[in-house]
Amino acid sequence: MNIDDLGFLRLLQLADSALPIGATAHSFGLETLAAEGQLTVAQLGVFLQDYLQEVGSFESFFCRRGHALSSLTDPSLFAAEWLTLNADLSAYKSARESRTASATLGRRLLQLVQSLHDHTSLPIALQSARDAGIETHYSTAFGLVGASLGIDEHATTLAYLHQTTMSLISACQRMLPLGQSRASALLWQLKPTMLAVVQDSEAYQEEHLPTLFTPLCELGSMRHPDLTTRLFIS
Repeated sequence: MNIDDLGFLRLLQLADSALPIGATAHSFGLETLAAEGQLTVAQLGVFLQDYLQEVGSFESFFCRRGHALSSLTDPSLFAAEWLTLNADLSAYKSARESRTASATLGRRLLQLVQSLHDHTSLPIALQSARDAGIETHYSTAFGLVGASLGIDEHATTLAYLHQTTMSLISACQRMLPLGQSRASALLWQLKPTMLAVVQDSEAYQEEHLPTLFTPLCELGSMRHPDLTTRLFIS
């Protein structure tokens, strides 16, 4: 992993859970699981480890593919590949709320970075998706943004996974009796899992297409609109 000082600072900003794209408004179905008693503080460490190994591995694949598209110099080819990549990811996300959340965060990330950094791929990605009515997902957008900033694929994917994990833990702090010290310890303990997932995703990308099986989270996301009280959009 080789990044220069400026790239590293930009990477830190993108991986901050407080990045103003609305990530703190989404629990991706975890609020339902907590409300129904299926997710507790005692279970959280194991749950998040399993989540990273399943969802993290899957999303890392698409983050890497988004990063790789930045090498395409033909705008028409880039737009076509970008739309196909995001349409493929949408097809995997059966829960409407989580799919919409991913698309909202992806679009807002591209819009934010475009306002800060000039790169030809970002407006093309935004406009082509808008014209075609295709969702722009967070993992693919994060990969593309990392590449546009000159950050290598491995570091970009690690940053994406770290930011996602921080956001989920932050959400759990608001819906479970999870204190700051315990939350920090969880994030610290999960870092080796993040690293292993990103390393595994390198071979995963080359050998076969991704799979995803998360019925508990998907059902939680589908039932989320029926909760009597909601702290999160998803």
